[in-house]
Amino acid sequence: MSAPRLPKLASTSEPWGPPSEVPTSLRFNNVPYAPYSKGDKLGKAADWAFDAGKDGKDQKRQQYGRGFRDPYHAYGSNFTSFFTNEEDEGITSFSVVDSAAKAAPKNAGGRGGSQHTILKSRRGGAGAAGGRGGSFQSQRGHHQGQGRGGQGGGRGQGFKRPGWRDYDKPQKVRDASVNITEGWSLIQSIGFNEFQKLSFDVRQGESIDSYGSVHYYNNKTLDKPSVNAKLEPLDRIVYNISTSDDPVIQELSAKDAGTVFATDSIISLLMCVTKTVNPWDIIITKKNGKVYLDKREGGPLDLVSVDENAADAPADATDSKDTLNNATALAYEATYINQNFNANAVIESSETYDFGKPNPFYSEEDQKQSEPLLAHGYDYKKFNLANNVEEEPINLVIRTEIDAAQKNLNGSVSLVTVKALNEYGGSTGALEWKNRFVNARGAIVAAEMKNNLCKISRWTVQSILAGANLMKIGFVSRVNPKDNTQHTIIGVIGQEPAQLSNQINLNLNNGWGIVKSVVNICSELDEGKYVLLRDPNNPAVKLYKVPSNAFEE
Repeated sequence: MSAPRLPKLASTSEPWGPPSEVPTSLRFNNVPYAPYSKGDKLGKAADWAFDAGKDGKDQKRQQYGRGFRDPYHAYGSNFTSFFTNEEDEGITSFSVVDSAAKAAPKNAGGRGGSQHTILKSRRGGAGAAGGRGGSFQSQRGHHQGQGRGGQGGGRGQGFKRPGWRDYDKPQKVRDASVNITEGWSLIQSIGFNEFQKLSFDVRQGESIDSYGSVHYYNNKTLDKPSVNAKLEPLDRIVYNISTSDDPVIQELSAKDAGTVFATDSIISLLMCVTKTVNPWDIIITKKNGKVYLDKREGGPLDLVSVDENAADAPADATDSKDTLNNATALAYEATYINQNFNANAVIESSETYDFGKPNPFYSEEDQKQSEPLLAHGYDYKKFNLANNVEEEPINLVIRTEIDAAQKNLNGSVSLVTVKALNEYGGSTGALEWKNRFVNARGAIVAAEMKNNLCKISRWTVQSILAGANLMKIGFVSRVNPKDNTQHTIIGVIGQEPAQLSNQINLNLNNGWGIVKSVVNICSELDEGKYVLLRDPNNPAVKLYKVPSNAFEE
């Protein structure tokens, strides 16, 4: 055997390194190579098991996996298929068929043959009347098909994991709470990420004056593990007066008692602005050096939202054909429930808790009407937003509200705010509170804190601003999921506002920082009318300058 001959190397004058010109015989001309990355390990010289169709599907299937990196990404070549073993069409279509007759299984119609049916019924098949997850009512599935492997709701047929392909859902496009016209000019836009960085420690508020009276809370009837009482619709006069129309605030403004005036509903919205999802708007009026924060008549602040923070929130009225469970219809229903639950939760008798002065909104004309007044207490408080005591005070005057009072065993009286959460059945139409409230109260409360985080946070802020000792939150459900006029009080929970704020991770210093930043922006504005609104599709708020006659009918 002759020794192999090595190619002749070109001579070079320099002893180090390759020659400046490489001979043609040593060049890798038209030689394919597999793509590689510097981080890859050296593997096969040729991949004979590569299947373009199968591996292409696996590649798409794994592309959303953790730590995914395209194994066939070409860094310097696109000749991946050059090294694959291509089979002829005749070979791929060839298969061996077993023509031998198969023996029938023993006891096909006897005990052995019915074993499959028995196992199927035990796993909750269609014919199981008492199997696991079958069509019967149990603790784990309160309606048909919620069990494990049941019809349409378990791990068997029709199962769908919650949140499946949520990333692929089209983003909901919302409209602003108010139409932006040509006469409006944008002053400033602030993102939620900027609000989350703010913090300010406010000193204890000072009570200026108190008005109205409240009834005592009916704790003997409502403070039970399960109430199951009908929510009686009661006709009462309810006031929701805006800031500028409040006669007490007008009097305090004339006395220069404050620089900025607002209600607890508006301040709680600003303090919880980063938790809001639905669009809203606040009218800002600067006149004679004073700032007034008002709600718009018929706007979002007049209604109570429902499932605002839920993953599958109710659709808007313009985007939904469901006239019963769209966002607007549910907001009116929740407002109706809160007003009636407030009237149902107190003992309307001659014994009341007075705040010193009569209700400032209950005029002589209202007293002539047949409907009685829904008792409320109003406490006007002043908060200094200056950085320190030495600076000129920036007094924020807020009208806070109290709904009821409660007598304690030691003879003292606790101030109470009364609110209500409502169940409408959601997308499935199932009403579960009535059967689960006693044994699964914690799960129900946790779900409501998640789906209505903004609403509960605002209620907590309002209770803290008013100095309430207790919060009573009722759980009200529909009698029939298709009827939004008949409701049942399932139960009531009571908690101190400070404890509830810790449970929902409510940062009051951050909320006061947001309020102070808005006040600082308003103090630098020229006199006139402005609108602060939430961007309907982006986490930001925008400040517009509007004509002086805007929103005036």
